[in-house]
Formats: sequence, C-alpha cells, structure tokens
Amino acid sequence: MKEYKEMEIVRKKAGSTRSAFFLEVLRSWKTSRRRENAAKTYVNGYRETPEDPALAEALSRAAAEMFEAGEWK
Repeated sequence: MKEYKEMEIVRKKAGSTRSAFFLEVLRSWKTSRRRENAAKTYVNGYRETPEDPALAEALSRAAAEMFEAGEWK
C-alpha cells in the first residue's frame, strides 16, 4: 500500500496516466536488466579470455610514442 501511494505521488507530479507510468517503469526496468546482463557478459568474457599482458604493454608503448611524436593532432 505504501508503494502504491508513493507511485501515485510520483505519477501525478509527472502528469502521467497510470498506464503511461507503468509503461515507462517497465521500459526502464528492461533497459536496466539489459545493461546488467551486458556488463555480466563483458566481465565473464574477460574472465574466460583474459587480456594478454604483453599485448597490453605493447599497445601502451605504441600509444605513448604516438603522443610524444604529436601524431595525434
């Protein structure tokens, strides 16, 4: 009951109908779930195939050399 009253206050301040409000909440919830799942997939990918430290170091050196040479302008 408390949540219903809170929802009604927020909905009325937004000037939204109940249907539109719930549609917005559902869309927001789905977007949040997709982002959470994408983050989990990303993390699991790195756990399964960690970055090669030698490759990361080589890329870092190459980038530093490029910036020193001013090629990034």
